[in-house]
Amino acid sequence: MVYASLVIDERLGFRLAAWPLNVALAAPLLAVGLTFMVWAAWAQWSVGKGTPVPVVPTQKLVVVGPYRYCRNPMLLGLTLYYTGISLLANSPACLAFTALVAVVSVAFIKLVEERELEMRFGEEYLRYKERTPFGYLDFVGAGGEG
Repeated sequence: MVYASLVIDERLGFRLAAWPLNVALAAPLLAVGLTFMVWAAWAQWSVGKGTPVPVVPTQKLVVVGPYRYCRNPMLLGLTLYYTGISLLANSPACLAFTALVAVVSVAFIKLVEERELEMRFGEEYLRYKERTPFGYLDFVGAGGEG
């Protein structure tokens, strides 16, 4: 994704205007994003007795660790991480690809994954869904459906 973005940026003559500010912003995004992804994977493995990979799903609904704060910490972490990578690479195309991946992922989660979790965990998941924000704007307090 990064290499393709850099090629696109080069051919179109695009660069982010905020250099070197974007480099300063990249470090915390990378750190927080990676932390959320590792923390979420650890919670799925240690508490849920499974993995983020659908072929080895968790055996128990995970509602602790980063899942206490948002229902999709892996996606939140991934988006923050790739936003940091995009800023570090000074690549508008990479930012656009990151946004596209985030939008497609949210659609998949809403249309497929949440239904599967409702079937697997029933009322327990519905209660969790009511009290825990989805992520992104909900996570930072901007509202939304949760």
